[in-house]
Amino acid sequence: MASVQKSKKKKISCIVILVIVLALIGFVIWAGMNAMKTMQLVTKQQPYGEAEIKDLSSYVNVSGSVSSSSTVNVTAEVLQKVVSLNVKVGDAVKKGDVICQLDSTELQEKYDKLTVSEGKVKDAENYKSNILRRNLDEARTNRINALNKAQQAINDAETARDDAYNKQKDAVDRYNQLVAQMNSADAETQEQLKPQADALEEMIEKLDAQLPVFDDAVTTAQNAYQTASDQADMAVQAAQDAIDAEQYTITDDSTSEQLKLLREQIDACTVTATEDGVVTQLNVTEGSVPLNNNIAVIENTDSLVIRGKVNEADILRIEEGMECEIKTSATDEEVIPGKVSRIERIISSNDESAAGGYTVEISIGKSKSKLLIGMSANAKIVRSKKEHVLSVPYDAIMGGENEGYSVFVGEPTGTAGTVQVVKKPVKIGFEGDFFTEITEGDIKEGDLILIQNFNSSVLEEGQIIPDPKMMKGLTE
Repeated sequence: MASVQKSKKKKISCIVILVIVLALIGFVIWAGMNAMKTMQLVTKQQPYGEAEIKDLSSYVNVSGSVSSSSTVNVTAEVLQKVVSLNVKVGDAVKKGDVICQLDSTELQEKYDKLTVSEGKVKDAENYKSNILRRNLDEARTNRINALNKAQQAINDAETARDDAYNKQKDAVDRYNQLVAQMNSADAETQEQLKPQADALEEMIEKLDAQLPVFDDAVTTAQNAYQTASDQADMAVQAAQDAIDAEQYTITDDSTSEQLKLLREQIDACTVTATEDGVVTQLNVTEGSVPLNNNIAVIENTDSLVIRGKVNEADILRIEEGMECEIKTSATDEEVIPGKVSRIERIISSNDESAAGGYTVEISIGKSKSKLLIGMSANAKIVRSKKEHVLSVPYDAIMGGENEGYSVFVGEPTGTAGTVQVVKKPVKIGFEGDFFTEITEGDIKEGDLILIQNFNSSVLEEGQIIPDPKMMKGLTE
């Protein structure tokens, strides 16, 4: 009997010990999790950097496009139907190359007829001539009005389409941000955000369904423009034909002058390039009648510049002659040298892009830069720079000229995973856009530089904190 009781007491003791051990394990796990959360929070509050040997610079950014420093307009002396167009935008041309051929059939017929019947006197009908001229003027005016109206319809359709796509993109961006937020949140927060995500998803589906309608509207407007253009061209040509037919029935003793004028007009129907370069703009299409004398624009590709905008806050910080570093997506990481060649220190009231700032022109230093006219480019106008200096992140610098400057350095404590906050006085030199030179102080390359939290002072001299480098993975 006594042995049975001892056996029971022994079992009870084992059970008690097991419960205590399990409780201790649970406490350790709970404490560890809380400690981890605390370390994560502290680390998130402690941005950091390193003391590095860097090339520092202070610069002004300019975004613009590549264009030519030399531009010429190719014009036509007569407004006749384009029967052949020999170039397209982007083609290289030499001086004298034929850009397009205008219809000279009727002019040539009139020239031939006038040559054969030279000296024959014909009575003029001034009243009829005035009516025909008025009809031509009205036809041209109606053509301009019709095309302007059709173009406005295209612009409105494109604006509506772009707004729809931007609205859809904005909804997708907000949805993705919300999903990212939910993925990194706890279950309760996810449940709270789910209705908002569902609503955004429903909105995106509706917007997606509407996009083809806007695309169709643009196509319809473009087709309407072409129809209006064809009809207006026919009306103008008919009025012009009537005037031309009437013109040479008028009695004119200066037949030789008419023949000379016709010969010049016939020759002018062959429109040629006036300079070497690349065609960057065409204002006519095959089969159309030019709206005005401007046929094309030719730009010299041997001398390229970048034209961009600089905002009001930066315009007084730059000067002509400053060196520039140019990059484009087409040339990857290649840095192309340039120089500020021109600054327009006035904004014209007629400049539609005046809100973007003041226009700056940057000449491209390399004639063989591989850049093409129309490419987007980003340029850094280098105001000043200093190479190979010890530097720390700009935001890590504390203090001022009166009280002196200092930085917080994270030094090893001997305990793995922690560092001690040590405040070290320094002297600073060159101040770049993101880093500041350290000229004096107990700072060396590779030191862990702690950046004081912007919203609240959380770093103190002698404080022990988790090593931000070791905790980086926990906060991502």
